[in-house]
Amino acid sequence: MISPILRTSAVILILTAYFYTALSVKVTVGVVYTAGNKEAYSETVRQFLQVVNASDDYDTGDVTLSIVEHEANCSSENAIYNVVNSFRQQDICNIIVINNDRKSDEGSAPCSFHNENDTSLLALFVSRPSTSGVLLNSGPGVMNLYPEPIDLSKMVIDTVQKYRWTSAFVLYDKYADSYRTLEQFLNWAADRDWLLRVKEIPLLSRSEVDRRELKSLLRQIMMSREVHVILMTNSDIINTVLERAVHMQMLNYQYQWVITSLNGPLGTVPLEDYEFSGARMTFFHPNFELGDDTRLFERFVIDAVLTVVNTAADMVEDTGGDDQCLLHAYATKVEFEGYSGTVAFDKEGIRDSLQMDLLENKGRELEKVGTWSSLSGTNLTSTFNTSFLTNPVLGGKKLKIISKERHPYVQVKKNADAFELEGEERYEGYLMDLIRKMALHLNFTYSLEIWEDAHVGEKQPDGSWDGMIGELFNYRVDVVLDAVSTRSFRLEAVDFTEPIEMAGYYLIMKRPSKAIPGIFQFLAPFSTAVWMVIGGACLLVAILSTVISYLDPYEWHQLAKRGEVKPEEGGNWDFLNSMWSAWGAFVGGGAEYLPCSYAGRVLSSTWWFVILVVIASYTANLAAFLTQTRLEETVSSLEELASSKFNYGALARNTIVQFLQTATDEPYKTVGNHLKKNKDEVLLGTRDELLDKAEWEKFVFIADAENAFIVKEERCNLITVGEKFFLSPLAMMLPRGSPYTKEFNRLILEFRENGFMDILHNRWFRARGKCDSRFSTTDQSVLGLESFAGLFYFMLMGIALTMLVMAAEKVWFMRQDKEKKKSNLELADRGDAKDGELDALRA
Repeated sequence: MISPILRTSAVILILTAYFYTALSVKVTVGVVYTAGNKEAYSETVRQFLQVVNASDDYDTGDVTLSIVEHEANCSSENAIYNVVNSFRQQDICNIIVINNDRKSDEGSAPCSFHNENDTSLLALFVSRPSTSGVLLNSGPGVMNLYPEPIDLSKMVIDTVQKYRWTSAFVLYDKYADSYRTLEQFLNWAADRDWLLRVKEIPLLSRSEVDRRELKSLLRQIMMSREVHVILMTNSDIINTVLERAVHMQMLNYQYQWVITSLNGPLGTVPLEDYEFSGARMTFFHPNFELGDDTRLFERFVIDAVLTVVNTAADMVEDTGGDDQCLLHAYATKVEFEGYSGTVAFDKEGIRDSLQMDLLENKGRELEKVGTWSSLSGTNLTSTFNTSFLTNPVLGGKKLKIISKERHPYVQVKKNADAFELEGEERYEGYLMDLIRKMALHLNFTYSLEIWEDAHVGEKQPDGSWDGMIGELFNYRVDVVLDAVSTRSFRLEAVDFTEPIEMAGYYLIMKRPSKAIPGIFQFLAPFSTAVWMVIGGACLLVAILSTVISYLDPYEWHQLAKRGEVKPEEGGNWDFLNSMWSAWGAFVGGGAEYLPCSYAGRVLSSTWWFVILVVIASYTANLAAFLTQTRLEETVSSLEELASSKFNYGALARNTIVQFLQTATDEPYKTVGNHLKKNKDEVLLGTRDELLDKAEWEKFVFIADAENAFIVKEERCNLITVGEKFFLSPLAMMLPRGSPYTKEFNRLILEFRENGFMDILHNRWFRARGKCDSRFSTTDQSVLGLESFAGLFYFMLMGIALTMLVMAAEKVWFMRQDKEKKKSNLELADRGDAKDGELDALRA
């Protein structure tokens, strides 16, 4: 039975809950999603509503909110009217309409709404304006969370004016929100006599840019020498435009970009890619302190829910009533700090007191540098300083660079022709990656010219230099983008950077193939001596078994002799049968006859145990010996080459040839003497001749690292062997006394310290080539047919012997049978057989 105290407590709790429920105002909100928006935003609305009802942080007082959701198909007429009327029939006065329509005016009219007679309706629209910039929803109680185009245009105008621009290139796409502000923006710019050149970003679809046309468009900006760019587009397009601008050297300290994207999180812009570019980029975002990873439209949706929450709280506080249809009278008075900035409305229900944060790139981060509001304009506190991004020596400079195609340093991209790439975009490689990274860090741009059949250069009798060194010597170029050996005689004409790689030489020869396994490789697990001992043991056991059979009174022969077994069983353990039993045990066939005596059993048991160990040892090593392969003759060092039977040579102009021919230490002396003695045959003028010689003859090519790359990618029948030798540093070249050398050296050392040089080395020198994939190592556990060739030969020999033995047995049997018949006929002729038997014998 419940005690009186517990009964009293329960009554108090029930009454408290009743009065709390009675005092709590329940507000039902009708949420309308236009086609495709329910899936995108319904979860956001529900989760945020749960948070508001459960939290005290939103000052809801005694207000509890719930929602009823409905979808409207904007392809039909009066879509919003029909849904609103449906809600009003359910006594739902407060409605939120979410219409994230990113199309132009097409299909927008059915989603427009004008309230004329319903004085108790509160309709909060989160809807983009039309292409013309006109908000399509109006009337008493109708409020728009999305900013007006006139405000967004004023935001850009005020900011650009604060930067003191008087001209700019405006890039837009017709699907972006900012495009809907373009007309108003251009009108205001015309009033200020600004020179604006407006270009549409070429698109293949809503989110895909025509890269070829975009490149042409950016080239127009470069040719016009305009350094101010206003980019009005969506976040998907922003990344593509900036990526192309990097390749066009349009992201440096000379350029300033104002970027407006109101439908994508700024966190998707890869600022780390432009960390050292020096370009100044300005973005707009509301309440940046809340983060940059939320889409702006989603913030407007959240603020629409908060508008209902704050309006209901104000109504309850003012009237204490529970009439949720009074909210429209308080909606224009509400003001709070929302997720999209300050939320307030004028008497017409238009978003008022709009405020945006101004952000600028600082390295790989965005930093708030000011604010803009529709009331006070732009308040810019920017202290943007490019000094930490711009190198004082190279910043803003445009260097003239020459290079030549050389694997893997500078090479044409595989898809260059397919994508119709031009200029330096056609090329990739170790040095291309390096110079692009250096340009970003030191903030310079460059023009690149690729020379065909270029050579480093030699000093002429008149003191001048030819080749690429000659261009530097006469100060016609700024940098030679090539990995050149740092020879002392070149220092009188050029300066070298810090080493970027170590040059060296490899031995290149025909790829050795596997030697054919021996016919009797299946016998390899045991030596010849072991096999002979095993055969001798088998013979010895057979002999001993025969002796035991004839001497032991309890064995087959003696038992048959005493008549205890059949006479024919007496020969079960003779020499041939003993030999057969011993061999059968060895090959796992089992014994046909078993010994009867204890002595025979002891001998057999001993033999079986020996066989067990032998078979176990054989099978344990058999797979290893069957998969073991031998390669044809090869060399792995100059020492082995000097003492081998291989012929060898090198490119006649290579530095190593002079070194080898003048060397006094071994093995260099021997190799050098061979080169001098056979110079007409082995010192050739082109690498293709030497590579062909190595591929088709027993010839070793002493080649530099560039040839090793060709072997990896193109000459799959060749292989590099041994370690790299005759090492020397490789570096880029600049004119003698160039002011840029010190900056290049400092940056190369920095790249070496932070591991970037190792990344380049691994990317271009250790990457697997086509030939590596073609000759990849197969599973060594798989045995090929060649491993069993000898075993099959053995089986064929056994079959042949079997046939010979069978033929011999057949001949022997026929001979014995003939003699037997002859003997029987002789007996019959003497009268010992009856007439019927005589006829049978003759037959």
